[in-house]
Amino acid sequence: MVKTDIASNILKILLILFALGAIFLGIYVLPVMAEEMVVIYPELRYTKLPILIICELLLGLLLIGIGIVMYLLKTFDRGKTFSLTFTRGLEVLIGMCIIASMGILFLLKYMNTFGGPGPLLSLIMIGVIFLVWIIAAVIMLIRSIVKKAMIYKDDYDLTV
Repeated sequence: MVKTDIASNILKILLILFALGAIFLGIYVLPVMAEEMVVIYPELRYTKLPILIICELLLGLLLIGIGIVMYLLKTFDRGKTFSLTFTRGLEVLIGMCIIASMGILFLLKYMNTFGGPGPLLSLIMIGVIFLVWIIAAVIMLIRSIVKKAMIYKDDYDLTV
């Protein structure tokens, strides 16, 4: 019990630090990068704002996902892992992963209409899409395990 509390608290701290880094990235780094890209590639002047908005929306989706994970950790800490709210939270995270991968795909296609993001950035974006799909698959696996455990728990409660 104590070890899971420590692990849960460490994960919460790391998620908060990651969220603060993502907020810094969205508020300061992305706009500066967008301005620098326009200086380097003047033909991107008209696409800077839509690309920046899409990136900010994807970052917002990441922050919402971090918030949901924090809520699930609190649910876990309260001992309500085998509840419908926990599985619903996992289902929402799966949906958000699907939306995020579609957003990255849309951004990649949109950037291809203006000459593309370049080979390195394209590979990074494709890698991020696969990473999001892997995370979604892991969340689906966790959801499946929790659902089966709920069934076993109900059967055990009925026999005792």
